[in-house]
Amino acid sequence: MGKILIVVGGKRLYLLPLFFLFVSARLAWGQDTTREHFQIKIGTAYDRGDYGSTQTTQTRYLPVTFRYLGEKFDFSVAPSLAQVDTASGVVLIDGVPTPIGPAASGQGTEYGAGDTLVRAHYYLLEGTNSRPSITPFAKVKVPTAADNLNLSTGKTDVGFGTEFDHQISRTLLFGDVSYTFIGQITGITLRNQVGASFGVGQRVSKAVIVSGMLDWRRSIVSGNPNPTDLIGVVTFRLARTVSLSPNVYVGLNSSSAAFGAGLEFSYRFGRY
Repeated sequence: MGKILIVVGGKRLYLLPLFFLFVSARLAWGQDTTREHFQIKIGTAYDRGDYGSTQTTQTRYLPVTFRYLGEKFDFSVAPSLAQVDTASGVVLIDGVPTPIGPAASGQGTEYGAGDTLVRAHYYLLEGTNSRPSITPFAKVKVPTAADNLNLSTGKTDVGFGTEFDHQISRTLLFGDVSYTFIGQITGITLRNQVGASFGVGQRVSKAVIVSGMLDWRRSIVSGNPNPTDLIGVVTFRLARTVSLSPNVYVGLNSSSAAFGAGLEFSYRFGRY
């Protein structure tokens, strides 16, 4: 049975993982005896919020993902560019604006290379009509951004988790659970992060999929609300190996962006 491919752009590209949550591209859009083994994804995202302060923080984020799709696993590397306009002690962690410190005396805009995310999935259990697919994953955030520009903590983060999905006719139930060891920085104690998400996708035609997801993460700073987001995505299949996925998301508390939007382009190639 073919699976629905859910693609989440912008900041969720990194967290779900993109799951955010990425459904196995091996069987995406239908099953083939041969398939593509490589994928390039280009995303862009913008979000804004006050994160519990009186100042508005705006971020812009552009990750580029290079992914190899094996028979039982996949492996990806995602460098990025980032811009943060903040006076609110907000730092990008895994591409997500995260309040970790006190507000500065004035608003400042910083931009440059962001962190790089290295990620691997192992397709442990293929789904059937009566059971879900189970896909463990591991990830490493490589601190390639300058830590003095609010674009990174400058430390390595290491995480692991499991994604699941279960298709019922034209509907896909999906989600993930994860745990991330957060690299420590001087002057503030950062907690390791537990995360979980759950979503529903619906294939409305051969070329269009609509999906929604609730994403929750434990705050890495004790005393801050746990970031929680509602995310909506529409994925358009422009060709057999090409898709375009606009998305929007809203934060449900002061640790999340009030509003965000993004776009992701995906191209698979190397069919054999």
